Amino acid sequence: MSGCFLVIEGPDGAGKTTQAARLSTWLREQGRTVHALREPGATAAGEAIRELLLDPETDLAPMAEMLLYQAARSHLMATRIAPALEAGEVVILDRFWYSTAAYQGHGLGLDLDAVRSVSQAATGGVEPDHVFLLDLAPHVGLGRVGSKRDRIESRPLAYHERVRAGFRVEIERLGARGTILDATRPVDDLADEIRTVVAALECVA
Repeated sequence: MSGCFLVIEGPDGAGKTTQAARLSTWLREQGRTVHALREPGATAAGEAIRELLLDPETDLAPMAEMLLYQAARSHLMATRIAPALEAGEVVILDRFWYSTAAYQGHGLGLDLDAVRSVSQAATGGVEPDHVFLLDLAPHVGLGRVGSKRDRIESRPLAYHERVRAGFRVEIERLGARGTILDATRPVDDLADEIRTVVAALECVA
């Protein structure tokens, strides 16, 4: 595909939405057509699945939870991401399957090979040109979120510690295609570093 696929990962409270917005603005100023999307969501079906997944009243087994994320992902890939990339446009995605590996694999103990295999099926094997992980200690991120937490955010701190470690494992596996950033740094500094990395990518240059 001739477009550019960029992913911003990290826990809630890390500043993913802010950095995605900064990056989108900068790329549009460069004359690129940009689609800023989120997972799960960005489609009617995805938003409905998101509401179900995050509702504190929802009771789901870990495997069912993982498969719902994958269903939303598969639909988003087919209807929005793949068409945009085929048109040579830029997709900036807030979360991708690395979140599923971190939250449902490392966090809930699902078999990681199974999670990765289902992820590959859901995405048709499409991989990002670069992934940024905004790394943040769970107690800091949850403190930023506040007291009103969704079903995932309400899980014990030990769970979120496993998720954080899992994120680092998954992004480190990407080698040069992944960048881990300290999310406690100033917003402007993070935005500058992300732009520097993106500007050097072949899909943008």
